Amino acid sequence: MEGLKIYFAPMEGITDGVLRRAHRELFGGIDVYCLPFHKLTQTGTLLSREKRDVDPEENRGLTVLPQALTRDPNQLTAWMEDIAGLGYACADLNLGCPSPTVTKRGRGSGMLKDPGYLRAFLDAVFSRPLPIGLSVKTRIGYENPEEWPRLLRILADYPFHHTAIHVRTMREQYTGGIHPEAFEEAVQQGITQPVYNGDLRSPEDVRSLLSRCPDLSGIMIGRGLLANPALARQIRGGAEASEAELETWYSTLYEGWKDRFGAAIALGRIKKLMTWPSEGDIKRKRLLRRAAEIDECIRAVLN
Repeated sequence: MEGLKIYFAPMEGITDGVLRRAHRELFGGIDVYCLPFHKLTQTGTLLSREKRDVDPEENRGLTVLPQALTRDPNQLTAWMEDIAGLGYACADLNLGCPSPTVTKRGRGSGMLKDPGYLRAFLDAVFSRPLPIGLSVKTRIGYENPEEWPRLLRILADYPFHHTAIHVRTMREQYTGGIHPEAFEEAVQQGITQPVYNGDLRSPEDVRSLLSRCPDLSGIMIGRGLLANPALARQIRGGAEASEAELETWYSTLYEGWKDRFGAAIALGRIKKLMTWPSEGDIKRKRLLRRAAEIDECIRAVLN
């Protein structure tokens, strides 16, 4: 898997600077940590947490990719200029978020519902020189995968830095079947630097993907890394996580979040994170739900 670039997918409220730094120090294997999206507004003002998340000091020693959520080309361009001023060389456009609060406003994967507007939006964005590179994360359709060929033709017409493709539609959210054939179609069409995203949970999953797409340049993993923080290391031939490493991982995150947000929020974040390694285990989930201290959370997940 030499030369394969691994992106850590973003999750709002979880994959912040505390988690990114802890992950790099304890497990590594990640080339790019993707930041949770900035929801752009007419005023151009970012929330305090968004400003902190993109602050170079928050990401010292890390390669990170800032991400924007908007359907206004002028907002996107102004934001990219601000990001460039912070020293970043690339930024990302979110066409993948399936949250109803986002899509009902025609943003995120909601923009895939209107291919005509998507093309007009991208025409406006690329009608002028951009201050930095622009990548895109997308899904393969709004309602169904049959929409993908038209969307793919649109995306292929623009010089994105890379194109991350979640192989589900907006309607499919994060459950149900995936459509890897849609990614293969993108590779065959020669789309710019295609990056695969969707249900990569083990090194075997990645090897299977590479058998289908041997020239794959990158993968993006989200829930797989939340369930198994050593996954990227394992993909690169390293060891799986030991129990001692996992105890350190959860304790480090809790302490970092407690220092930043207080004990109650820190415990809530840890419990949310631990739902992924607990997936499918009813007893573990029950113990985790009842836990009142970090040590109880760790015992619930690791025992």
